[in-house]
Amino acid sequence: MSSRRHTDIALIDEQGPLPRRTLRAAVTDRAAELAALGLRPGGRAVLCRPNGRRWITDHLALAELGAVGVPLNAASAPDEIRHAAADSGATLVLTAEGPGPPPPDSGAPPRSPVADLTDIATIAYTSGTTGRPKGALQTRHAVRLGGENIARRLALGPGDTVLSPLPLAHTYGTNVLNAALSAGAALVLLTRFTEEAVAEALRRHRPTVLAGVPTMYRRLLAHPELPLESLRCSLSAGQPAGEPLARAWQERSGAVFAEGWGMTELAGLASLTPADDPGHPGTAGPPVPGAGVRTGEGGELLVRGPFVTPGYLGAPEATAQILTPGGELRTGDVGRVTDDSGVTVLDRLKDVILCGGYTVYPAEVERVISTHPSVAAVAVTAMPDAVRGEAPQAWIATAGGGAADEAAILAHCRARLAPYKIPRRTTFLPELPTTAGGKVARGRLPR
Repeated sequence: MSSRRHTDIALIDEQGPLPRRTLRAAVTDRAAELAALGLRPGGRAVLCRPNGRRWITDHLALAELGAVGVPLNAASAPDEIRHAAADSGATLVLTAEGPGPPPPDSGAPPRSPVADLTDIATIAYTSGTTGRPKGALQTRHAVRLGGENIARRLALGPGDTVLSPLPLAHTYGTNVLNAALSAGAALVLLTRFTEEAVAEALRRHRPTVLAGVPTMYRRLLAHPELPLESLRCSLSAGQPAGEPLARAWQERSGAVFAEGWGMTELAGLASLTPADDPGHPGTAGPPVPGAGVRTGEGGELLVRGPFVTPGYLGAPEATAQILTPGGELRTGDVGRVTDDSGVTVLDRLKDVILCGGYTVYPAEVERVISTHPSVAAVAVTAMPDAVRGEAPQAWIATAGGGAADEAAILAHCRARLAPYKIPRRTTFLPELPTTAGGKVARGRLPR
């Protein structure tokens, strides 16, 4: 099905095409159903479904009602659902089995007192790497801008078809959905990412735009047969891609590699490469309209603008840690901002390795290791070092489960990195643990 035939189609999922008029009618009906269940403006509902039209219908119906969505990954454990429902004060839980009341608290913390959430669209729970997940508040204006900024920077229009294997419960996945809807483009939505599923969707639907995270693009580069000729642009966000990956993908696909940078606490992207001006591969492009980005102490990137979160639900101390007195978001990312290339993200501040007086950015080492042909995935973390304080340690999954050649990989590093950046220890695993958003889950690496 050519993208030229998609102008009246809002969505293509595993059930087939969904016309815009059918989606609009379904949203109106669903909003009435939720209202009949007692949901009111400012009321909260947990949304825990797999990718598909039912997720999208619920998402849009909640917005039509003025209610607050609490999106969770469809694979969330019962304890995670209980925590989100109790913490957010949700009165409904929408799952694949249908709507129902929140599950019993079973010792979950009490609901957070909230005076007024009528301006809040979403309570997006963080990954909880430092304890219980926290609910980041996203305003309706911020959520709308998250989609519109992508649509504008990528010049999306009714003639476009966007292919997304991203989880809708993740802010990035929701942004791509909202971008397609706001621009009148068709969205081809995969239930989950596999190389074969993307290849089949490329063949069948000939999308003009592909959205993904760097891990997905690395895996796709290893796929021998990808029909990429219909693509004009590939969107990457979620973590820094790096120049080698950006150039390799552009060379293979012939499409612009548009890299963006954002986070849950921004309800979207703070910077994004324009599709008509790819500029500097490996950078995240200039700030989006309304965003002010600068570097603060230690090179931390600070963001101001209308999309910055008001804070974490019921967590004033955690909110004070991420917001400056002037209302800027402390992103926790280290980077630089220049007039010509825009934002370059170097690494997470907490992941930086201090090695004998030198600063090692794990992302830099990961980008080098990932260019070795035997490597499918890599993560670099700090390990104790009696002399230097800390040293890099690499965790590697080999391509196709092939044999691990540590000597060859370290030689590859020595040719491209300073000696203090070379991993002191290399551990090979069948695969690396990942989050629902496709990032390596560093906290779940074996210790």
